[in-house]
Amino acid sequence: MHIFDEEVRARGTPALIHNVFSLLSVLPARPRRAAVRKLMDTVWHLRTSEEVLGRENLPPPPCLFICNHLSNADGFTLDRALRPRKVHFLAGIKLQGTVMTRLGTEAVDTIFIRPNSSDIEPIKRAVETLKAGHSVLIFPEGGRSRTGALTQAKKGASLIARRAGVPIVPVALTGTEKFMPIDDRDMGREQVRRAHLTVRFGRPFLLDELEAEAAGAEDPRQALTDAMMRRVAGLLPPEYRGVYADPAPEAEDEAPGVRHPAPHAPPEPGR
Repeated sequence: MHIFDEEVRARGTPALIHNVFSLLSVLPARPRRAAVRKLMDTVWHLRTSEEVLGRENLPPPPCLFICNHLSNADGFTLDRALRPRKVHFLAGIKLQGTVMTRLGTEAVDTIFIRPNSSDIEPIKRAVETLKAGHSVLIFPEGGRSRTGALTQAKKGASLIARRAGVPIVPVALTGTEKFMPIDDRDMGREQVRRAHLTVRFGRPFLLDELEAEAAGAEDPRQALTDAMMRRVAGLLPPEYRGVYADPAPEAEDEAPGVRHPAPHAPPEPGR
């Protein structure tokens, strides 16, 4: 991989990265995963500056991480921020549709899910993984935000939290929407750009602590999920909070003096 390091430094072309991914796809599973992780670590090292805040908030495993979703770069960015912890990620099945995204999901431990379907098997697997003592990270919005701002989360997030009964850790991510912007025309050809990435871990909480916020709600499960997401919103700068623009007061965990980049502008029509 040292040769690749030198090539990226010399050329830095997105085409080179895609070509190397295509070559790696023919390797057997174990060496392929190791090579892809090395490749991705190299790209992150050369193209980003990374800031991880709130590590002191991380409880012993297992725990359920909930995070906003901006880019296909989110999973590996969080994997790097959480090392040496081993975390399983819930990811959409469509990521298996291109070489680039399929190998990206192979670089981390992934539980695939079909968004907007009645398939509850992935939820069962996530709960079983947590009960076995392993941590799980989910993106409750169910898809990447096209504006950088939070969209309403899917109620399955509170179902996983309820059944697993583990601490929940809110996570706020900024910058990945600039590092790997969404290209709805061809997800497998998304390009990387130089960017500053920030990962902030908030204080853990239990689902029972949110019962008062959901009391009397017409849809208690959705209300609990929304309460969970307000903890994520409280870690984000205001322009990223979207539908959760009024986070719970106790969710505010902003460190004085910390600056966040503004979210990426909405994609052009058709993107």
